Formats: sequence, structure tokens, C-alpha cells
Amino acid sequence: MRSREDFDKIANEIFFPIYEVIAQDAIRILGRKNGVCLDVGCGGGHLGLSVAKASDMRITLMDVKEDALQIANNRIKDWALEDRTFTLVSDVRKIDLPDNGFDLIISRGSIGFWGDRDEMKQAFAEIYRVLAPNGMTYVGKGFGSAELRTKITAKMKVAHPEWPQCVIDATNGFGAEDYADFLKELGIPAEIINDDRGVWIMMKKMV
Repeated sequence: MRSREDFDKIANEIFFPIYEVIAQDAIRILGRKNGVCLDVGCGGGHLGLSVAKASDMRITLMDVKEDALQIANNRIKDWALEDRTFTLVSDVRKIDLPDNGFDLIISRGSIGFWGDRDEMKQAFAEIYRVLAPNGMTYVGKGFGSAELRTKITAKMKVAHPEWPQCVIDATNGFGAEDYADFLKELGIPAEIINDDRGVWIMMKKMV
């Protein structure tokens, strides 16, 4: 199994271009650049910090792994975002935060590691609980565009031939239809993007 440093190196050197694109999509769909954002399963913090760079939002980077947040804390300093970026060790299935606190909740890639059907529903319920009224999520998996997917796939095949099978083997295998079913069972209003950008869940909490 790869170390946390190995995963971060791949994110920083190969996947890096996707984070700005995904961050811009999330901000555009939300429709504003201020407020409070939570990055769930943040890893090294690339997506949340990309949102911070592209907006005036305050960001909380959350991960269940302390070693991931050590890397994220170093990146916060490197990107000079200490004034409005924070870290939190917490599990998405039991988020250690109060209700209704975040205008935008984002996550890229960690959704495959949230467990079985019941655990996925628990994670979605927790994300919705901490979402603020009139807030929105942009949670899922993907590369941001077909062009980026093609470029990154080509690089990964050379640098890491075991990819993407290693990811498929390690994740829960749920897709857009499964997510829609879970959300419907929970009664959570949401739209799901499933196109060249990837699969992205947009939960909305109306007043």
C-alpha cells in the first residue's frame, strides 16, 4: 500500500491541474465567493486550498487521517493561507461539527472510501446536517473535464501502471445511480452531475 506521502506526490505532480477546475466549478454553481467551506476527506488539501485561492471563503480541511492533515497543514503554510484555513480530524460518518455551519461542502475522491450502503447514507446525512441553509455541496469524483481526464490517464499509465485498477479494488464501487438512491431514501434534495466533469452530488438545503 502506498504511503500518504506517495498519494500526495501523485496529487501534487500529476493530478494538480484538476483542483483549480473543480474548485471553480463548485464556486460557480454556488454562485458566490464568500462564506464558509468544508473539504471532506481532504487528503493533502489541494481542493479546499484551491477554493480558498479562488474565493474569499474560510476553509476547514477535514480528514480522518492525522498524517494527511500534517501534509495539509504544511501546504496551508506554503500557500500562505493560514489566516482563513483550518484543519479538523473527523470521520465523515460522524462529523464533529455543529449543524448548519457550511455554505459550501466539497470533496473529491474520498467518497469511494466511505464504506457500505448504510455507512454511505450515514455520511450523506452528516454532510447534509452541517450544510447551511441555502448552502450547496459539490461532492464526488472526476477530473473536471474530458481533456484533463485524458491527459492524467496517459501520465498515470506510464508512472503507475497498476492504476486505476488499484483504486477500483480499494473503493466501494458505488456510482451515480447508487448515490441517487441513497439520497432519495434519506429525503435529501439533490442533483447529480454525471458527465465529462465526473460524478458530482449537489445537495441543497433550502430555507
